Amino acid sequence: MTSFGRTLRLLRRRAGISQPVLAATVFVSQPTISRFESGDRMPDPALARLLDDAVGAGGALVGLLPADHDRAEFQARRPGLVDRETILAMESGLLRLRLLEDATSSADVTPMVAARAEMSVQTARDAPYALRAAAIGVAAMGVTYLGWCHVVAGRYEAAAQLLDRAVAYAYESQEPECLERTMSYRGVLELVWGSPAAAACMFAASRHDTRTHPVLRAYDTGQQARALAHAGEARAADRLLLEADRLAGAVDLADVPAGAYWYTPGWLALQRGVAMLAQGRPGPARREIEQGYAAMPVEHQQAHWARQWIEAVTADRAPSDLVLPAHRRGKDGAGAAAGAPGRGTATRAGGLSGGRTGPSRPRK
Repeated sequence: MTSFGRTLRLLRRRAGISQPVLAATVFVSQPTISRFESGDRMPDPALARLLDDAVGAGGALVGLLPADHDRAEFQARRPGLVDRETILAMESGLLRLRLLEDATSSADVTPMVAARAEMSVQTARDAPYALRAAAIGVAAMGVTYLGWCHVVAGRYEAAAQLLDRAVAYAYESQEPECLERTMSYRGVLELVWGSPAAAACMFAASRHDTRTHPVLRAYDTGQQARALAHAGEARAADRLLLEADRLAGAVDLADVPAGAYWYTPGWLALQRGVAMLAQGRPGPARREIEQGYAAMPVEHQQAHWARQWIEAVTADRAPSDLVLPAHRRGKDGAGAAAGAPGRGTATRAGGLSGGRTGPSRPRK
């Protein structure tokens, strides 16, 4: 079964649509849909767009057409054929996978992310000098995304190795926002891993360059406040949370980078509530998270990186993303439930009734 067919079947079933109904929606026969899902046949781009709309894939299905993959793979293996269009196709494919993850899960997209990440690194290796910086920036994006998938799965050592590579790639790209994203993800890993002081330093580094988009700096400032709260630096955390509020209030959300589409006012408010949880303020945190979640677009509310927090405050318990104690550092998947994006459940007691909860997904 192709990635296209497997994803089509997954999204169709999650949407509660039968093969005959989907076939009638896009004006083909039920056996045709069956052949698409089995990989025996591929739709043309126009039909792929109809299928994408019908199952709510947000463009992800179109991006999985073999023509797109084959072109990128072919050019990635031929230095003379790596051009700017190839690099843009790599970046676009990674963004579409993020949208697909919103509709499915991190585990569902991890194999495709791994393939894209490997391809992006090969493209950077083969790119001519004039395109090297742009290509290595996309490689940083791909490897960062794969590292995040490992974080969600509880494979922290593997995630650390990938994210360290991504930071090096981002530094070479000389692109401020590329370096910000890799450092920010690395900071979240340290927070999950039980090293809040290290996490605070990484968030400070990620927001240091003032050329970075203000919305990203606002997020990182709030995350630094959260890390410091976990580290017991209450006054510093309060000061940074106020600074995060100031930065967020000045943001023009009309020009948010394409790779940060989930940075909405509701998302920023939800993250403020998460920082307040780390400060040991469960009542105000609950209200902030609930109000932020309600203000988010419906499609974002259904994504696991948003649901985990609203489910946590609704059930009055700690979310799956907990801060692991330092003595368990390096034990990949320790305490995580099989098949769940968790980190363990014994690191904080009391949920929202008194304990401090851990980090959420930083981006996606």
